[in-house]
Amino acid sequence: MREGKTNAQARKIKKYNEKSDETSHVDLAPMVDIAFLLLTFFMLTTSFAKPNVFQMGLPEPPKPNAAPSAVDPKLMLTIQVSKTGKDGVFLLRGIEKEGNTPAYTKFEELRAKVKAVRDEIQNDPSLNKYDVVTAVKIHPDAKYDDMIEVMNEIFDAGVRKWATVELKPDEAKKLEELEAKVKK
Repeated sequence: MREGKTNAQARKIKKYNEKSDETSHVDLAPMVDIAFLLLTFFMLTTSFAKPNVFQMGLPEPPKPNAAPSAVDPKLMLTIQVSKTGKDGVFLLRGIEKEGNTPAYTKFEELRAKVKAVRDEIQNDPSLNKYDVVTAVKIHPDAKYDDMIEVMNEIFDAGVRKWATVELKPDEAKKLEELEAKVKK
């Protein structure tokens, strides 16, 4: 016989050891299921931050064989943004000609001046309560942020009819000359 153990006792010990091996592992499948359910729940119920973008409406495409509509020069306001951008812009009321050239305006005064032009046009009885038509011409080397800041200022001044217009190379050259005169 074995040292004090009977066969029955040895079988019980062996059976106990086999049982303890079977019950010693933990089933992780339910925990993984719950983790994926929680992940799915939070993904579906979370609202993500909406991007803050500049809302810009595009015009309707022109009708075939339609003549371009003319704009009264009295209603026109042109804002030219130079390379330096927010240091200052150039305002032009009407059409550029000999006695009517763009005037330098500090960026801080832009909203007030645009609002004054808009109010003047709306209070003029000969213009039948039309609104100012604003053309924004941006120098090719100007920063995008400067254009956005200028657009925000004219929107805050109440402008609703506007367009961004290409600044032609000869106009860019004139704008650089005007800017050089102002800085002297």
